[in-house]
Amino acid sequence: MNRVIEKTLLAAGLCVSLSLLSCGEENAAKPTPTPTPAPAPAPANTPAPSSNTAPAPAETKPAQASPPAEAKPARPTYTVRGEIVTLPGIEGSVLRLHHERISTFAGRDGKVGKDSQGRPGMKPMTMGFARGSDVSFDGLKPADKIEIVFEIDWEKAGKDDAMVITRLVKLPAETKLDFEGQPSISDPKPAAKPEPK
Repeated sequence: MNRVIEKTLLAAGLCVSLSLLSCGEENAAKPTPTPTPAPAPAPANTPAPSSNTAPAPAETKPAQASPPAEAKPARPTYTVRGEIVTLPGIEGSVLRLHHERISTFAGRDGKVGKDSQGRPGMKPMTMGFARGSDVSFDGLKPADKIEIVFEIDWEKAGKDDAMVITRLVKLPAETKLDFEGQPSISDPKPAAKPEPK
């Protein structure tokens, strides 16, 4: 009887091993299962199983492999144009940019919200952006107009390196930016009014 149980357990172990080896290989050639010999009949002098002995194990199903760990979703990436307010240095560790509206900007929940005027995305504002490893700020100065591609890491929200510039292009000085009525630092300054005498 023990020999029968050993053979059954060996066959079940073989099935589980083959199942685990073939996980995720839907397009690969499937191995041909090795036929399991039927258990030999019990010799005539072996007593019949009594009600006290455990029944032979039922056919076992192959173990299911746990699903692969989900890959981290890509960080949201946006392209926006703007005007440099300050560069990293004495005033901080990030480039401060007055940017145009980002109409596709989605919050942490992945949904595009609306601003106070009911327009989609993020309204024009000044924000800080960290420099990515392949980005240079050389030759830039305040009031330069640039276009950036940046990614946001919601795990770092509220920190200087939550939004990182991954690409930066300097735009021609005559590029018109739309700050929806907000003043630009490159706008001509109105002439000072003479003081009354």
